[in-house]
Amino acid sequence: MSELPIRAVIFDLDGTLIDSKQVIREAYHAAHAQVVGADVEPPPFSEYCKHLGRSFVQIMKIMGLPAQMHPVFMRESNARMQRIRVFEGVGGLLASLHARGIPMAIATGKDHGRTVAILEYLGLLKYFSCIVGSDDVANPKPAPDMARMIVEQLHLDPASCLFVGDALADLQCGQASGMQTALALWDHPGEEIRRYPSTYQLTAPGQILALLEVARHADITPA
Repeated sequence: MSELPIRAVIFDLDGTLIDSKQVIREAYHAAHAQVVGADVEPPPFSEYCKHLGRSFVQIMKIMGLPAQMHPVFMRESNARMQRIRVFEGVGGLLASLHARGIPMAIATGKDHGRTVAILEYLGLLKYFSCIVGSDDVANPKPAPDMARMIVEQLHLDPASCLFVGDALADLQCGQASGMQTALALWDHPGEEIRRYPSTYQLTAPGQILALLEVARHADITPA
C-alpha cells in the first residue's frame, strides 16, 4: 500500500545533513581525557556511535560515563566547528525543497543553540522553519516528543511527514509520532540500523525529491 504524499521533511543533523563524525570522535576523546583522566582508556567510539541520534547526556548515561563530560564535549566540538562539512547533494536538496515550498525542520540530539550556530555557519539555517534540539523537550529521541513538537508548531499531518535520519533513535522517533521514515545510508550506518524497519532506505540525499511526487519509487530501496 502506498504512503501518503510527502508534504514536509524532518531531518536529523549529524550523519544526515552534516559530516561531523570525526569532530564528534575527537571531542568525545578530549572530554573523556579531561574529565575521567588521560591515563584511562575510554570506551571505544564505535560504542558511542551505536547511540547516535540521542542527546550526549543520554549517551553518557547508557555508557556509564560522567555527565560532567557534556560541557567539555560541547567546548571541544565548538572549537572544531570549521571542520564540519555538508554532505554532497544536501545543499542542492535543501534548495530544491525550499523552492517547492516544502516545510523543513531539524530534530537533533544536539542542544538548540549549538545546532543553530552550526547551521548558520554552514549557510543552511535559512531553510528550516523549526529547529528542535535535545534541550527543547523533556524526552529527546528516541521518544516522539521532538517530532510531535515540530508537527504542532508547523501545523502538519504526521502521516504526510518524512523523518530522515541515520540512527536507530531517528527511526524510532519518527515512527512513534506517526511519520514516514527514511534511513540515510550515506554516512554508512551499522548493520543493526540497516535491518531496522523503515519506510525507505536512501543512498543519496537527492532521492528525497523523487518521493515528493510518488510515494514509492523504483530507484529507492523500500524496507
